[in-house]
Amino acid sequence: MKKIKENWKMEYLFYLFLIISPFLDSFSFLLHNWFPNLTVSPTVLLRLVIPTILFVYLFLHNAKKRLEMVLFAVVYFLYALGHLACYYFYYTNSAYGTIFHETQYLLNYTYMMVIFYILYRFRREKKLDDIPRYVSYFLWGYIALLYIAILSGTSSHTYIDGIGYKGWNASGNAVGSILLLCLVIVLPLFMKEKKKHQILLVILTGIYLMCLLGTRVGLFGFPLVIIAFLCCVFLFQKKRKRLSKKVIGISLVCITGVIAAILLFGSSTFDRQKHLEEESNQVVDEITKEESHITGDALDYVHQIKDGLMDEHYMDHAQQQALLDMYETANKWNLSNSNRRVQQLLYHTYLVKEQHSPIRILFGNGYLANYSEMTLEMEVPAILYNFGIFGFILYMGVYMWIIITATITFFRYWKEITPTYAFYLFGAFLTLGLSMMAGYTFFHVSCMVIIVILYLLLDEKRRELMA
Repeated sequence: MKKIKENWKMEYLFYLFLIISPFLDSFSFLLHNWFPNLTVSPTVLLRLVIPTILFVYLFLHNAKKRLEMVLFAVVYFLYALGHLACYYFYYTNSAYGTIFHETQYLLNYTYMMVIFYILYRFRREKKLDDIPRYVSYFLWGYIALLYIAILSGTSSHTYIDGIGYKGWNASGNAVGSILLLCLVIVLPLFMKEKKKHQILLVILTGIYLMCLLGTRVGLFGFPLVIIAFLCCVFLFQKKRKRLSKKVIGISLVCITGVIAAILLFGSSTFDRQKHLEEESNQVVDEITKEESHITGDALDYVHQIKDGLMDEHYMDHAQQQALLDMYETANKWNLSNSNRRVQQLLYHTYLVKEQHSPIRILFGNGYLANYSEMTLEMEVPAILYNFGIFGFILYMGVYMWIIITATITFFRYWKEITPTYAFYLFGAFLTLGLSMMAGYTFFHVSCMVIIVILYLLLDEKRRELMA
């Protein structure tokens, strides 16, 4: 921090952006609670200020890169027009959102790519080299706000039935994903230095994730990250030291503490899952006279379609047939009707098959083009189905390229792999796992910033290894 005060540079605005992001998340949530009819939060505009300044600075700073930046903007703009045109022309009354909401989704993912480009340019110019440390400051901000909300009794619950605490945040799963991915970036700092405040940060994060958040992402995610880190250090440390009795003792205490936390605080999480399964058993399919294998609302739509009562303005022919196909497959597989993610994936797969539309395959159906329960939550396939092949390449292509090349390098240069490289690669796969389990991992504004940092750090480690 002292170095920054004495030698201020424009790129240090990104550090400031990291530090204030947790506060913007909380402020946005509180504003929507205080003013429910607020269409656009002031925090959205505040988030745009620093990235816009940095993007303009990069544009003016390097004349050789201006054409590249213009092409970057034009490509994403043209794709957005194509996607929104598809959404507009194929819109049905069952859609969960309007074209305005769809535009918001597009802008959010495009914003992620702008952040990626900004950070990529600065890191390639050997700037912002202290970014992992500032991720730890970001994590401190998140943890401080979470504990303040909980201790002051103003925290919102993770679930509507009163389980868990998510602080002043809209999504408990998103909070869990953010904290876990921050740990992937912060924990390697321990190999350079072991400061008491870093140890305290990890402990507070672990207590919150396992004991207070109330989600499976937190309950199992934290032990998974810690175990993965220890395995990476043990397997890939070049100068291995003999484990002392003290280290072994501390490790055993930590393992015991984790198991105790899962048993003591995981009961409410397990009870909630059990409760959902019990509720699902109460939904009976009048056609088969057995337990339904799709949700109650979806079942009502299936009955309307089979009885010829479905309005084609509400659901077009392709949507109706996709729902029937999903219904038949769910029955064949004896799918639990509480398993909405698999139902959504089946529905969207059949929808693409029934539409027979190359344009929609390229530009997508739209994130909010179907009724609420069939809005695909598993984010990686969601981006492919909802934004099409073009959209998937524009929004996920660079991440897929990094993780594939990093994995190939991992096996090719096995003997030269460092613990940090291995752990970052684990974090990249964890990101994809969280996006499938928790959903909206790449969509959450703060989470996407951490994802961008993690993937760029992994790619830089790969380049160093191959140099």
